[in-house]
Amino acid sequence: MLGASSVSAAQFNPMFLKDKGAKVDLRFFEQSNGVVPGDYSVDIYLNQRLNRREDISFAADEDTPKADAHPILKLGLLREMGVDIERLQREGIVSQDATDDDPVNLLRLEDAAVEMDVANLSLSISVPQAYIKRRSRGYVDPSLWDDGITAAFSNYQLNFNRNSGGGIQSDYGYLGLRSGFNLGQWRLRNQSSISQSTGTSRKFSSNRTYLEHDVTSIKGRFAIGQLYSNGDIFDSSRFRGFQLGSDIGMLPDNETGYAPVVRGIAETHATVEVRQNGYVIYSTTVSPGAFEIHDIYPGGSNGDLEVTIIESDGRERKYSQAYSYLPVMVREGTFQYSLSLGKYDSEGMKSPNLMQGTAVYGATDNLTTYGGVLNSDGYNALNVGLGLNTGLGGMSLDITNSQSHPDHGDAKTGQSARFLYSKTLSSTNTTFTMVGYRYSTSGYRTLSEHIQESSDVNQERFVSSRPKSRLDLNINQNIGRGSVFVSAGETNYWNRASSTRRLQLGYSGNVGDVSYSITASHIQEAGSSRESDNQLAFAISIPFGSNTRSQRVYSNFSRSNNEGDSLQTGVSGYLDDAGKLSYSAQAGTAGSQHSGSVGLGWDGPKTKVSGNYAMAGTTRHLDMSATGSVVAHSGGVTFGQPVGETFALVEVPGVKGASVNNSSARTDSAGYAIESYVQPYRFNDIGLDTQTLGTDVDVLDTSTRVVPRRGAVVKAHFEASSGRRVQIDLTLNNGRKLPFGARVEDEGGKLLAVVDNLSRALIFGIKNEGNLKVKWADGVCLAPYRLPPQDKALTYDQISISCNVQVDRGVKS
Repeated sequence: MLGASSVSAAQFNPMFLKDKGAKVDLRFFEQSNGVVPGDYSVDIYLNQRLNRREDISFAADEDTPKADAHPILKLGLLREMGVDIERLQREGIVSQDATDDDPVNLLRLEDAAVEMDVANLSLSISVPQAYIKRRSRGYVDPSLWDDGITAAFSNYQLNFNRNSGGGIQSDYGYLGLRSGFNLGQWRLRNQSSISQSTGTSRKFSSNRTYLEHDVTSIKGRFAIGQLYSNGDIFDSSRFRGFQLGSDIGMLPDNETGYAPVVRGIAETHATVEVRQNGYVIYSTTVSPGAFEIHDIYPGGSNGDLEVTIIESDGRERKYSQAYSYLPVMVREGTFQYSLSLGKYDSEGMKSPNLMQGTAVYGATDNLTTYGGVLNSDGYNALNVGLGLNTGLGGMSLDITNSQSHPDHGDAKTGQSARFLYSKTLSSTNTTFTMVGYRYSTSGYRTLSEHIQESSDVNQERFVSSRPKSRLDLNINQNIGRGSVFVSAGETNYWNRASSTRRLQLGYSGNVGDVSYSITASHIQEAGSSRESDNQLAFAISIPFGSNTRSQRVYSNFSRSNNEGDSLQTGVSGYLDDAGKLSYSAQAGTAGSQHSGSVGLGWDGPKTKVSGNYAMAGTTRHLDMSATGSVVAHSGGVTFGQPVGETFALVEVPGVKGASVNNSSARTDSAGYAIESYVQPYRFNDIGLDTQTLGTDVDVLDTSTRVVPRRGAVVKAHFEASSGRRVQIDLTLNNGRKLPFGARVEDEGGKLLAVVDNLSRALIFGIKNEGNLKVKWADGVCLAPYRLPPQDKALTYDQISISCNVQVDRGVKS
């Protein structure tokens, strides 16, 4: 313990050592912390909570022979950890003109203590709570937010499938790109896609292009280009213009948003397309049976998702997936805002001017007030609402009044009431993830409806397609060793008798290692001439073989009132213990047709690729996909797996094949790798897997911490050195052993190792020849050496060298 009071040091009796005549230097091992001066990568605990991992220098006071090697704690580090430096300066403990690189003696503070645990390489710092700045959990000071590096990148998703049979062949290809360029805090983004199918021309679609910049002082972001207006209060609209809005990620302990889960049932190897506001934002291939898609990145904060299931025989089924935020609720004192100005942007529609402003304020812990205004050519809307947190759950209710003056027809005025609810019942483990109900009068218009009404000469068709009321419901319930989910939606329309209905429910559970699920689906499209689509699917999965390969035998059964029964049975798993190369094989029947398929997938360090070939009767299906990213930066071009909105470039200079912890990423020949996902405005610890470092590589630290801004490409740099690892047997020129604890230094005075009790030292990174200097309590000697030719098969080399005594008063000749 390094504290304000002195602690008696342990003492070792050197007479127990084999060489009793040697003057042994054990002073650092006799002290309370047992640390030899030098640099160490340690876990730092502040008031018993892990704060970070950092390189800390330990030094001893040469004027005090029995002093501990104490950590040098710099002012900047203490500030980052949350110590109130300003108060320390006011009380004279820290100089007013001290810089971040100046050391601070915390022991001048009463009741402060510093303790080093050598065995666990942990440094515990105790500071009175009055000297710790009050921070919310997860909060990171804006001064630590990293703008990231200058870089250009593109995240790609490439899909291709071919269906053939009966003399007909059809191909479908899709390339989705999320690209960007970062310069300082400026971030340029583009989301686009290219698609083509047999019989149609190639189509390029740019969903949006925009430039954005953080506005730290008001905890928000500024953007200009093709954007989406905020959808918390009004329906999100795509527009061209600029936007200023708060970023809740900059605030502590706030949720970053809601992402939908798209569920459905495929009858064959099918392609699933997800559209929002008419633009394809996701495309993937799924196997027969029930599916769930979790990794969708919608463009606006709401705007329903249109899901299209394209079966391998060309049949299509469509349904809508509700997508919106949960009840509008924020913490007390929190203010969220959004201002959008520009021109409405929708393909094939007019582009009137648009102005939308919204505000949300947490009046109390349990009451949120919000509202907004929306103005366009011939259109005005005003919204007011309240959010409540009660024992019955979180709920919000708002009313929107609209006034519409279309180019065709009379002026319309109407209202729309919206109710949102969410709740988790702890006693029954029931979660209402989203419940929403909206009712609109006949005169109410959304902005998109107003623009459509102004553009559409056929007023009867427009009026009959307007929603009257809508109900959305998502419930999850834990039962035994499984869970039930219910997802339902119903939309009624003005002047139309039929409704659009969607009902999906299912149960999944397990008995031992055997898992199973049953899913039912009912979809009815208003105005459709087809009979409503009812489907039932049952699946069971049984593991076998090695746990590391996750191999399973599975069976899927589905029944459709339109398409009949389908049964698929197969096996899947990994071909390697690392879980990178996956396989699948299955066979089954669909009606009177027999089918079979095989598939392979590879989760590589630079990309994810997969392929599948299937046969069903006379039809053949082939699909292939590849996803990944390309990043161009000052160090070159790096390929990696798909990246999220914010990611890190890992740099280990000159080291190839180093793996990042909890990731399949490995450094390339230039020493770079991509860590695909990091959280903005928060501490992110990125570590290297030391098992993947060669014996000739040494890194000063194996973990680093980054705090990126949203959208930044931050660099996680690891200082690495390459060299030979050598075990040296040291003797004096008279044949005697070196004292235990003697320090071995290079020609520049850098500490390389400490001599053990057998007069050996394990040294890394020395030249092939040179001189070593060995120091102990009363002596010093010089040891010239020459290393033998390197043998790559050896973990380390072994040599014996003699040390010429220059000054020696502790070892007798």
